[in-house]
Amino acid sequence: MIDSLSNILENLTGGNRILFHAVLGFIINMLVVAVGKILKWILGFIGKRIISKTETELDDEILSIINSKIIALSSVVGIYLGMKELRLGLTKQNEFFLSFLDYADMALYLVTVVIVASVLTRTVRTVISHGIRAISEKQKHEQFNLTLIPLVNRVVSIVIVAFTAIVVLEHFGQSVTSLITILGAGSLALGLAAQETISNMISGFIIMIDRPFRVGDRVKIPSGETGDVYEIGLRSTKILDFDNNVLIVPNNELIKTKIVNFGYPGNEIRVVVEVTVAYGSDIEKVKELLLSIARSHPSVLTAPAPEVFLMKLGDYGLHFSLFCRVSEFKHQFLTAENIRVRIYNSFNKAKIEIPYPRYDVRTTYESSDALHTSQTRKKISR
Repeated sequence: MIDSLSNILENLTGGNRILFHAVLGFIINMLVVAVGKILKWILGFIGKRIISKTETELDDEILSIINSKIIALSSVVGIYLGMKELRLGLTKQNEFFLSFLDYADMALYLVTVVIVASVLTRTVRTVISHGIRAISEKQKHEQFNLTLIPLVNRVVSIVIVAFTAIVVLEHFGQSVTSLITILGAGSLALGLAAQETISNMISGFIIMIDRPFRVGDRVKIPSGETGDVYEIGLRSTKILDFDNNVLIVPNNELIKTKIVNFGYPGNEIRVVVEVTVAYGSDIEKVKELLLSIARSHPSVLTAPAPEVFLMKLGDYGLHFSLFCRVSEFKHQFLTAENIRVRIYNSFNKAKIEIPYPRYDVRTTYESSDALHTSQTRKKISR
């Protein structure tokens, strides 16, 4: 069959060797492109049916990336094989055409490298992005997803572009040793100049991976400020304090210091209310009232149950502490305030006295005749 095709082409080209190989190269090119289209159809039709049975969408995205470049890659391969066939019909007398084919080979090589690098970049970025999204969905941390994916994609693109440039230069006989040395020295100088910024970026990356706190957590930093984490960036973390002001803290400082996280591992937090009653009060009745007030509050959790303890026999009264828990740290202050109001009203109805400090003041004075001493009792309130 091949011999018959060769005879037909020789008759059509009139025995012209160059024209014969040119037509044969064109046929080879068309056949390779046709194979590429068939392969794309197979992957698009049969491949999609196979991968549609899987739960993940990662294989669908990878198949779409590969399928989008099949025609381009098959066209490049077809042109290369066609030019290779054309070379068989050229001689040294056709120097111009040979030089043109040499430059065309270089161009095809560059196009092939670009296509492969593009597919590789999109595939790696898709796999990494899919993994990060899976982690963020599992841990319910959208900020982790939004912040880390662009950073990783940028790093992947830079690495693949740099590797592609090195491969191309090596292919054309250009030494990349001096280039790598210059880039290394430049990177060192840049790193020293931007040492603090790079340190904050690395710290931000560590915070996103280790997650000592999340967006929405209430934290207390070493300087004493307390607030809710508003945003975790690459260079700094923003904390919204109770005055609705944003504190911008460099990530490098957060990594090196101790941070109190009120929202981790859960948002449940303890509420402590301290009460002082007068000596002579019924201790059991005081405890019963405090427990009743805590249990009836809608924000107080039933487990663990509220507890009351006599903490101290003070100078002017009995000191009690009520301990209970709420589900959200944001409810801590308001719940404590509501409980104090209820305690005050309940103690007034139950005739339980909330004392205030009393002191004995003694005054001594002298007269010209004799020393007179009087003792005066006064009540002094704070």
